[in-house]
Amino acid sequence: WFSSRIMLNMRDRVREELWFNAQVMQQAGLWLEQNQDAEQFFLTVECFDPHEPWFVPEHYRRLYDQSDGQDQVISPYWEVPDLEPELVQRTRANYSGLVTMCDRWFGYLVESLRTQGRLDDTLVIVASDHGHSLWERRGYIGKRGYPSDPEVAHVPLLIRNPRGLGAGTVSDAWVQHHDISATILEAAGVQPPDPIAGRSFLATAFEGGPPIRDHVTIGWGSAMTVVTERWWFNCKVDGRGAFLHDRARDDPFAENLAEDEPGTVRELFEVGKADGDGTFPEYLLAQASSAADAPGCSPILAPEAGRRMDR
Repeated sequence: WFSSRIMLNMRDRVREELWFNAQVMQQAGLWLEQNQDAEQFFLTVECFDPHEPWFVPEHYRRLYDQSDGQDQVISPYWEVPDLEPELVQRTRANYSGLVTMCDRWFGYLVESLRTQGRLDDTLVIVASDHGHSLWERRGYIGKRGYPSDPEVAHVPLLIRNPRGLGAGTVSDAWVQHHDISATILEAAGVQPPDPIAGRSFLATAFEGGPPIRDHVTIGWGSAMTVVTERWWFNCKVDGRGAFLHDRARDDPFAENLAEDEPGTVRELFEVGKADGDGTFPEYLLAQASSAADAPGCSPILAPEAGRRMDR
């Protein structure tokens, strides 16, 4: 039923500019035009894509997979260790094609800023809320907080400073999503009326300032992940089911070292707990004991993909 509804929603997309991300960027460009005389402005654009089911115009998909055959809609949110290689290839090609399409239409928005004469006085920030596992390990396709993977948690953050500071450079500073709002406020010279959890990385990114963090903590449903320079630690919020991976190894996720490093597990659990103000909500603790993982969304399978996976 769900897959049929997806197909129904796609039936009118006969031209590229009718795709969701294209429409959003066009409307954002229109907003800029309508507000071109504003002395100051703040605009947040949420284009949703690249998001499953990863429908994309064929010419974008063919940049990454030129084979013919029926397109597949697949994001099962479970581990499928024997998935057929051509299905993995097509799924990744659809995803990559949609990323490329989003990049092209984000370029439309940047050109809108340039046309309105605002590009050189506007701070532009691009970020994603999460990534997606595409069969890189454990035979898993989907997104979840437990077990957690860098493909989901380590997301892009691109910033264009209107003064050209940091242009062409890559920063290895540890930052989290709620640091973005703190950074925007500092850049705009706005003092928040109440304390906020985020920390501005403006000086770190553009002025050679000191790092604002030595780790990041990621909360996802009933699970948490703590990442340091050395370790990737993941467990339920009640402390059970620990995964500990050594990021210094060539293949960090090949082995779970939790039993070999109990002291490190305890230390990183306390670090993550402290970042949550020292406690976890009761409903998350209850969820941790009853759910096998911390999934992201509902499964999406085209009928044909489902039949092939059941073989």
